[in-house]
Amino acid sequence: MLFSRNCKLTQALLSRVTQLRDTLDEIARSLKEKHLSCCVFPQLQGVEEVASAIHQLGASRIGALIAVEREISLEDYAKSGTLLNAELSASLLLSLFYPGNPLHDGAVIIRRDRILAAACILPLSADHVTFRMKGLGTRHRAAVGLSQVSDAIVFIVSEQTGSISLALGGQLFYEPLLEQRIEFTKLTANNHGSNS
Repeated sequence: MLFSRNCKLTQALLSRVTQLRDTLDEIARSLKEKHLSCCVFPQLQGVEEVASAIHQLGASRIGALIAVEREISLEDYAKSGTLLNAELSASLLLSLFYPGNPLHDGAVIIRRDRILAAACILPLSADHVTFRMKGLGTRHRAAVGLSQVSDAIVFIVSEQTGSISLALGGQLFYEPLLEQRIEFTKLTANNHGSNS
């Protein structure tokens, strides 16, 4: 009898913990969405160009790593690659990551509305075990690594799946949350442009 009661109590507790975890996951998702839409994307210049490029790269399953500089300078990381200082455009981003292009490996660094450098080396997150367990590779480790030592926004396109994610503040944000935010920001920017 006591055994049966303990089992029922354990089962009830497990059920409550699962409900609580699901609720906390939903709260975290909502807060992440609000943070991206209110605090992150409105600060980006050229978001339409970046969004267009990463969607095309994802559809073609071409891997990419794009770091957008914010307050903390990424100059040292830019120096590890090839300095370009070119106007930001989706077509240039696509050509930089095209397989066979000598600059396609490594990260592109964007400063305001300019592509500062390509083929840049970013610091890897030290937590390699977690990335291996989640099946994530070097691009994701480098994106999170840079976001742990700077306030950069780092976009990742997976070569294996074509999925898009973003690293910010040491955390990964996954699609479809990210894609919805990019599309929303793109539409908002286009509407503001057509109203002026």
